[in-house]
Amino acid sequence: MKRLLFAWLLLCTGLALAAPPKSLKIAVDDWPPYEFKAGEAGNEYITGFSTEVVLAVLKQMGVGIDGKIEQYPWARGEKMVIDGSTDVLFTAATNEKRAQVTHYPSESLMESSWSFFIRKEDEKKLKFDAFNDLKGKRIGVVRAYSYTPELWAFMEQEKNFEDVTKDEQNVKKLLGGRVDFIAMDYGNGLSLLKSMGLLDKVVPMKNPIKAISLYAIFSRNTVEKDFVNAFSEKLKAFKKTKEYKAIFDKYFGK
Repeated sequence: MKRLLFAWLLLCTGLALAAPPKSLKIAVDDWPPYEFKAGEAGNEYITGFSTEVVLAVLKQMGVGIDGKIEQYPWARGEKMVIDGSTDVLFTAATNEKRAQVTHYPSESLMESSWSFFIRKEDEKKLKFDAFNDLKGKRIGVVRAYSYTPELWAFMEQEKNFEDVTKDEQNVKKLLGGRVDFIAMDYGNGLSLLKSMGLLDKVVPMKNPIKAISLYAIFSRNTVEKDFVNAFSEKLKAFKKTKEYKAIFDKYFGK
């Protein structure tokens, strides 16, 4: 009787925890090595570092995928996780505005950095020690990527940036001499250049723009904060395992 009364009181006071979801809708962009399509035409699937880590953690939590992982341009995926059309989106860097309308876990998937990439032939011509070094230069960015508030403020003031929907477009613009710098995640940039056979023509600058943490983010409209907290705890523990290290080494090397 006491147990029933206690349970009733929890429900009445709103203290009872919501049941965890059985499955979640997952959306990603095309951002190797974090998330990308693999497999033959007609039998393609989404894989990558973030994909494997998120799926491993959700499996430990007994949560499946609702349908299949869908791939969209980043700006569209961001709108979807905000309005609740999808439950989970990755991979996201820290962004204050985005954090106000989505759930960010307290634990990141991994650490990386935003970096500038330039043509190898320009290594002795261009430098980046401070934003002033970018004055009068053209910068290629991807629409809706967070980068850093300081970089965006600088570019908007100088009006020296051009935005596209994919990093590949910026690489082509860089090689074509239409921009001088392109901003990319360090790991994604190297993976992309390797796949395009351009590691000998486009190189990262020594000084990063900023170190960043990378996350899977959740919709506030469809996912309870308690679940996101539980995901963070599971992820934190998973990152200490051999399985996580094996996934990391698979995509970034030892």
